[in-house]
Amino acid sequence: MNRIWNQLDNRFSTLNQREKLLLAICGLVVIALTMLAWLIEPVVKSNQELTRQVGLTSQNLQSLEADILVVTAKLKKDPNENLNIEYKKLLTESQRLSEKLALMIESFISPSLMAELLEGVLAETQGLKLVLLESLKAQPIVGEVDNQAQTEYYVHPVKIELTGSYFSILSYLKTLESMPVHYYWRSFSYKVENYPNARVILEVYTLGTRQEFIGG
Repeated sequence: MNRIWNQLDNRFSTLNQREKLLLAICGLVVIALTMLAWLIEPVVKSNQELTRQVGLTSQNLQSLEADILVVTAKLKKDPNENLNIEYKKLLTESQRLSEKLALMIESFISPSLMAELLEGVLAETQGLKLVLLESLKAQPIVGEVDNQAQTEYYVHPVKIELTGSYFSILSYLKTLESMPVHYYWRSFSYKVENYPNARVILEVYTLGTRQEFIGG
């Protein structure tokens, strides 16, 4: 190990000042990316799990509603006690899941305020320049919905692109993460363009009860 270290030290000593500076900058970039990954990755993973839970609950609710329609049709043709008991159980479970899903959705920032939040935090962070703030198409939370099917819940994504120094970007992301509102982080891209300035592309999203357009 000492031999390898000495070889590296000797090679570094033979570099000129410009090469040493470039190597130092590369080292700082690697450290910066590692720190950002440490901040972002746990958040993204946590968000993916929460999204999975919401989607699963919504799918279970839709399945229950389909079962209720089937039992209702059977009751109209042949009313009997067993079918009536099954019908009441399905209704109770459907109501429970509806309330659970409604509470999940209620805790999120309104889709109409999502872009405003991103811009507001940006305005309070020095050293950043807004390149793009774009509302993306809302998507049904349980995947593609055909003409006959209906869904009450939608994912509302917003894409924001920024340029600035590493510490300004880090401050912006930390402030967003500490806000007392709920939303999800979908994707994150960080690219150093002209050290110390970098470009960040961030996609975040919230959940809403209809396919409304987010301002921005």
